[in-house]
Amino acid sequence: MTARCRARPGADRPVGGTVARGGDPKDLSKDERFLVEPAAEFRPLSPICGRFLCKLSGTASKERRLTILKACAKVKAPWVEELLWETLGDSSEGVRDFLVRELARRQTLDLGRAIWRLDRPPWYAKSAVLKLLGIHRVRESVGDIKRLVDDSSNADIRRSAAEALGEIGGAEALRVLVGLKKDANSYVRQAAEEAILKASEVRFS
Repeated sequence: MTARCRARPGADRPVGGTVARGGDPKDLSKDERFLVEPAAEFRPLSPICGRFLCKLSGTASKERRLTILKACAKVKAPWVEELLWETLGDSSEGVRDFLVRELARRQTLDLGRAIWRLDRPPWYAKSAVLKLLGIHRVRESVGDIKRLVDDSSNADIRRSAAEALGEIGGAEALRVLVGLKKDANSYVRQAAEEAILKASEVRFS
C-alpha cells in the first residue's frame, strides 16, 4: 500500500513531492522525483524519516514546520540527521537557517548524506550544504564542490562555493578559487578573492 504526500494548494512548498515509498513517481515532474527519490547507489530514506517528510509536505505554515523540526532535532536517533538533510529543501529561509545551525553544531558530518544533498535541487539547498561543508572544513568535499561549480549556472551557488572553499582551505581549494576569480559574476569574483585570502590562512595555520 502506498501513501501520497503532496503539499496543500497554496502552501509555500516545504519539502515537496512524494516520499520515497509513496505514490507513483510517474505523476511527478523530473525535479520533484529527484527531490524525494533516493538514488540506487544511496541508502533509502528510513520509514520514520519518510513519515515526517510526508507530514511536513502537508504543513503549509512555516512556523509549524519549524516547531516540528525543532522537536525532532532533540531526539537522539539516526533518522533525525537524515531528516535535517532532507528538509534543507524547505522553501522558508527561516527553516533553512535553523537546519544549518543544527547541522553545524553537530560534532561530525555525514559526508555521504551531504554530497547526496548537494547533487539535488533546489538551488538554495545546495547553498546551505556548501555552507555546512565550509563550517565543518570538509577537505574531502573539494572535488565535489569543484564539480558543482563547473556545472552550475547559478551565481549564488558559485558564490557559496567560494565561501565554503575559503573556510576549507588547502591547495586544492585554492586552485578552484583561482578559477572563480575569473567568474562572469562580480559577486562571485569578490567572494573568490576574499576566500583566497582566508584559504591561504587556513592552509598555513
